[in-house]
Amino acid sequence: MDIFKEKNVLPMLLKQTKPFNSANYIFEMKFDGYRSIIYLDKNKVTIRSRNNKEVTYLYPELAHLFKCSKKKCILDGELIVMGDNGPDFFKMQKRGRLKTKEKILLASQLNPVIFVVFDILYYDNQDLTELPLLKRKEYLEKYIKEDDNLVISKYIKEDGIKLFKKIAQKGLEGIVAKKIDSPYQIGKRTSYWLKIKALKEDDFLVLGYKEIDNNIKTIVIGKKENKNFISYGEVNLPNYLDQQQIKEYAKTEKQPKAYFNLKNIIWLKPRLKATIRYKEITSNNNLRHAVFLKFVD
Repeated sequence: MDIFKEKNVLPMLLKQTKPFNSANYIFEMKFDGYRSIIYLDKNKVTIRSRNNKEVTYLYPELAHLFKCSKKKCILDGELIVMGDNGPDFFKMQKRGRLKTKEKILLASQLNPVIFVVFDILYYDNQDLTELPLLKRKEYLEKYIKEDDNLVISKYIKEDGIKLFKKIAQKGLEGIVAKKIDSPYQIGKRTSYWLKIKALKEDDFLVLGYKEIDNNIKTIVIGKKENKNFISYGEVNLPNYLDQQQIKEYAKTEKQPKAYFNLKNIIWLKPRLKATIRYKEITSNNNLRHAVFLKFVD
């Protein structure tokens, strides 16, 4: 089977772990964007999402990328839009949701997408997926030319903990560890590739909750700032949680003006706190990738 002709490659997926050092792995920055597979052919670029949906039309600024390879090839990487402090997921998300040609063209000029390449799966009619990772990296560096919209992901050997600390200090998403002799397993999640996220934790006041069929499904969390309560959105509660502690605080309050955009909430006196793990705070004060950890009385 010619995987270039078929164009049905699904990205190799990652399992999650904690920072570590190993001579058997390389370590790269984890880029905060849209995972994509790109097919480069003579005078043609085809971009497919991680679910194999063609999205070429969304990124006209990448139409020239066929010039980055002298032969047809398949590249695995991340589509990103740069912000002030690195890859900006929300700018990338806005790009991915555009519909009209006019808006797409304007966005391609104002917030151009960059394709960060970290693997090559096919080159000059040769399937490279069974080659060890470092050999594929050699192909990538030898045959793919960088430009303003295509960069090759850099990596270090052995010292994953040091790289993780640097990434975490900069407030970036995390790192990826990849076994140096690993093949590329299309569409599979394996221990060959590992993601190590740099997530944040903080305590937030529980301002209210939402019930479905008499079960508390989400809590509204927030903080007190200058005598006002600021909402940080809703967080799902795990099914196994004993909800009695919340209900003990369930003295219904009138809906404050600050919460006009939240509906069907039972408001509480803000005395109970919850520890939440999250990635970052969005521009509209929501926690991205928020996970409930525990209650703090």
